[in-house]
This record gives sequence, structure tokens and C-alpha cells, in this order.
Amino acid sequence: MKRWKGSITRTAAALGLFAASCTGVLLAPTASAQPAGADAAISAHYSEKGGASSPLGEKVGAVYAFGSDGAAQDYSGGKIVYSPETGAKVMYGAILDKYLALGGADAGIGYPTNDESDAPVAGTARFSEFSAADGATIEWSPQNGAWLVRGPIRTAWSHLHATDGALGAPASDTTLANGVYSQTFRGQNGTPVDIRWSQADGFVTVPPDIATQLSGLDVSAPGAPPGASVATPEQSSGTAADTSSSGSSNKKWWALPIGLVIAAAAGGLAAMVTRGGRGGGSGTPRPASTGMPAAKAPAMAGAGAMGAGAGMMGTAHGSHLATPRERERGFSGA
Repeated sequence: MKRWKGSITRTAAALGLFAASCTGVLLAPTASAQPAGADAAISAHYSEKGGASSPLGEKVGAVYAFGSDGAAQDYSGGKIVYSPETGAKVMYGAILDKYLALGGADAGIGYPTNDESDAPVAGTARFSEFSAADGATIEWSPQNGAWLVRGPIRTAWSHLHATDGALGAPASDTTLANGVYSQTFRGQNGTPVDIRWSQADGFVTVPPDIATQLSGLDVSAPGAPPGASVATPEQSSGTAADTSSSGSSNKKWWALPIGLVIAAAAGGLAAMVTRGGRGGGSGTPRPASTGMPAAKAPAMAGAGAMGAGAGMMGTAHGSHLATPRERERGFSGA
């Protein structure tokens, strides 16, 4: 009896373990599936960038799910990150390391929206933009490393011409605590700048004069990428209009040569019409062009009205200047 009970107990335990394992398989969370078309989009972008001969280098492994609705492919020199909204974008080195250290697409930063690029600022800097609703940029420079600039502080940084402006290059990541965004920048001339923003107080900076340049700045929308040209508060609408006009003029540089060509063509056409009027077009030569005395011109005009042959004669006379002897005779034939 005891053996029989023990056998039943062992059988029940085995069945329990089997059922538990089946339940675990059925209920365990599955990895996010990569979006349709991700592999093709990443492969195409890899080829566009130069494939294995590019800084990305050789592929490492296969495409895998990345974030809530994206995918990624590793390479020996970097990574291509993809989402249906942002497409396939290239990331490298310190900016990629910072992105992954912050949590990547799962950290609220979003997916990259540009291939990692040189920042159009003085000196050497590179940046990647991200799809976070409040705007997010990771900028790297050899002097300062890679740092995240985000939200209203990023908008202020962009407004002040990013690294080239009063804030300078970032020296820390943007932090958010209790509704207050905070960050430290290198500033200019070796003077660091601390900046913070909150809904209640707006922008507060040390030194304080920088905050005055941000008075009234709308932070409801992300600022432009670093290094983009942004109007400062001191610039008037008239200045902006002048800049726009200049840009429009530059775009229409082709108007001058085309105008000259048209004018030359019109002049040539006018000359042809004038020559035609002098000759066979009307068959009536102009007295001034024949060189004949004015008294004889009406007779010549009458002769020019005699059909096609007279028209041809008119053409000949229209292209001929009378000799002194002809002028003495007046084409009278005497």
C-alpha cells in the first residue's frame, strides 16, 4: 500500500511539474516582434552607406527587435536602428554608447531621426536627433564627451545657437525631477552655465543674464537641431524679412542670364523684321537705304509695286548703297 501511494505521489508530482512547465511556456512574455519590412529597410540603408567598406563594417548577427516597435542590426563599427516612423538610421561610438546607457528606445528618448552627423558648429562635434515628443539630442565632442540635451532646455540651447551660443557645449545630461529640468553647460570663455526650467519659474540661469535672452521663449515645441540658424530675441521682423529677401534673390540667380538671352533674341528678331521690311517683304524700298535723291524715291516706290519681280528688285535696292555716279544720274539710266 505504501509503495502504491508513493508511486501515485511521484506520478502526481511529475504531472504537476509538466503542467507547470506548459503553463510557463504559454504564459511567459514573448519578445517584441520586429516590424514588417525592418530587415529590408536596414539592409537597403546599409548598402546606401557603403556596406562592409563603410565605418559600420561587417554585420554581427541578425536583425532583432529593438524597443516597443522597432528593430536593430549590429555591425562591427556601429548599429542601424529602425522604426516605421523614423526609418533606418546609423549610430556609432560614444553617441551610441550613451543612447544605450540611457535605456535606448525604452527610455522615452525614442528612435534616432537622422544618421549620426557632424554638427554644423564651430569646432568638432557630432550629434543624433531622437523622436521624443519634447525633443532630444545627444551631442558628442572630443573635448566634452557625449551628453543628452532634452525638453525645454534643448529648446533654449537651440534658440541660443547651441554650442556656438551662450550656453556652449553640454557638460552633463538633462535631468528631470519634480517637474524641474536641469543641466550644466560649458559656457563660453571658461565660465560654466547652470540652467533649469520649470512651469512655475520658467528659465533660471547662473549667470543670471542668460535667462533674460530666453524671456518669452515658447517651449511647447522642440527647438531646431544643434547649430541651426535661429532668430535671437533681439532680431526684428524687418531683419528676418531682409534675410528672406536675400535668400529669394539667391535662388533666382538664373533670371539675369535668361533675361540677357531673351533680350538678344528679341534684338535679332527685330533686326530680321527690319531687313525684311526694307526688302522683299513689302517690295517697297526705303529711300534712305537706297541712297537715291528724295525726288526719285516715289518713282522707285511705284516700280517696287510691280509683283514678285519688283519685290526682288526692292530687296536688291534695299541692300545696295548708290555710287556717286548713280547718284548723279539718279538711276535714270541716262
